Amino acid sequence: MFAFTGEFHHQIDEKGRIRIPAHFKEALGSSPMIVKGTNCLYMYAKEKGQEVIKAFFLNKDSSDEAYRRTVRIIGATAIFAEEDKQGRVQLTAPLIAHAKLKKNVVSIGTFDRVEIWSEEGWADYIEGADVDFDACVSSVKNRTPGEKE
Repeated sequence: MFAFTGEFHHQIDEKGRIRIPAHFKEALGSSPMIVKGTNCLYMYAKEKGQEVIKAFFLNKDSSDEAYRRTVRIIGATAIFAEEDKQGRVQLTAPLIAHAKLKKNVVSIGTFDRVEIWSEEGWADYIEGADVDFDACVSSVKNRTPGEKE
C-alpha cells in the first residue's frame, strides 16, 4: 500500500496528544500502530504494522541478545492509538522522549507509513544533510531487493 505522501506541520499538546493529519486518517484506519523508528516514530495502519513487526521478528534467533533487547523495547513501547472525541491520539512518554517531540511536530508520508518527527529533527535531517539527492536516488534505484548500501 502506497497511501502516505506529504508533509504536515502540527503540534503536540502539554498532555502528549496529537491530531493525525486528515490527509492520513482514512488510510490509517482505526487504531494505527505507533512504534519507535529511527530518530522519529513510525505509524502504520493496524494490519500493516502487525505485518511489519511479524516480518521483522519472524525466524530470528531468539537467543541473540540484540534480538531480545529489540523485541522487548519495541514491544513494550508500541501502541495502538485510539482517537479521543476531539480527534487526538495520546502518545506515551517513552515514544515522546524517543522522537524528542516538543511543541511543534512534523508528520510525513513515506508511502507505506507515516513518520512523526520533532520539527527540529526533521529540519536537521532535511537541511543538514550533505548528501546529493540525485546520487541517493541513483544508488537506491540500482540496488537489487534486499541489498544494503
